Amino acid sequence: MNLRRILLYLRLDAKSFMRGKTGPFFLIVFPIILILLFGSIFGSSGVATKTTLVVQNLDPGNDTWEIVNTINQTGLFNVLVIGPEVNISTYIAQNSIDSALQIPKNFSHEFSNGTISLIYYSNPSNQISSALGQTLANEIAQSYNSNLSGGKSVSLISRPVLEKFTKTIDYYIPGFIGFTILSGVFALIYQVPNYREKKIFRQLSFVGLTKSEWLAASVIFFTLSTFISDLVLVGIGYTVFGANISLSVSSILLSAVVIFLGMISFLSIGLLAGLLTKEENSASLIGNVIFYPMLFLSGVFFPISDMPAFLQVVAEFLPLTYFIKALDNLILFNNIQAVAIPITIMAVTAVLLFFVASYIATKRERL
Repeated sequence: MNLRRILLYLRLDAKSFMRGKTGPFFLIVFPIILILLFGSIFGSSGVATKTTLVVQNLDPGNDTWEIVNTINQTGLFNVLVIGPEVNISTYIAQNSIDSALQIPKNFSHEFSNGTISLIYYSNPSNQISSALGQTLANEIAQSYNSNLSGGKSVSLISRPVLEKFTKTIDYYIPGFIGFTILSGVFALIYQVPNYREKKIFRQLSFVGLTKSEWLAASVIFFTLSTFISDLVLVGIGYTVFGANISLSVSSILLSAVVIFLGMISFLSIGLLAGLLTKEENSASLIGNVIFYPMLFLSGVFFPISDMPAFLQVVAEFLPLTYFIKALDNLILFNNIQAVAIPITIMAVTAVLLFFVASYIATKRERL
């Protein structure tokens, strides 16, 4: 074994690695992106915006209003008090609420006579907000218990924000669908430089296929394949894991519209990125730069409300954010009124991105 030859090849291998675009990215840049994203989401202290906690006090006594004041003084939540005449389950569904605390009727009177309970509603997928709210409610219950004796106690009843959704997987289905839609970025970002490099576009032109026809066929294929993928995903969640989803006619039709608009947006982003990529090897670099930040910042797996304020601002400019918001309201809450703004933003975004991408693709002499 010759040490000189080993060192020589090591030097050549290092030069080849550094000249490439994907190697240095995945070894150095990509880990930095990940640690910055996860550090900003989970490693910050005191910079995340406060989440909203809905409080309904069914007891008019002064003691119970002290509970509300105590919650307000913690500074952990924006406390929103709703009147006793409001049906809290209906309010949660219509306003897509993640956390709510209900103080039962006659709480002040009954807690001195026996066991009485506070009711805390939470969204299992919003783990940080749910944990904060439940911890706070438990602390309130324990503070009452410290002054009670003789077997009397205050307990905490935890319920999901929507009583029909009893499994955590119910809340993640919109995120799973968002993941499949976002994968559309890779559909064309690899295909365009690959076809260009192998001169497939030129071969297709010999049989009379125009660029616009190729684009139309690609959109139809990837849209249909995505619908099939999402149907399989939802079907497995529903039949195998017993996931509960809203299956009203209006929610199904609007969900289909949302998925279609999302597919058009991300195919257009993929096409634009593919047009800017000269080599197929560079496509993975651009694709991952687009894919992972959007995946982590759009509420697919981590609630946007738990992120620092500056990341929430960034999320407002990501198309996937409005996709997840729309599906959350449709699939989970069946809240048709709440999807008007997200769908409008998605429609405008999809039209603009598709127009720009198709214009550049069809006007270029060579793809």
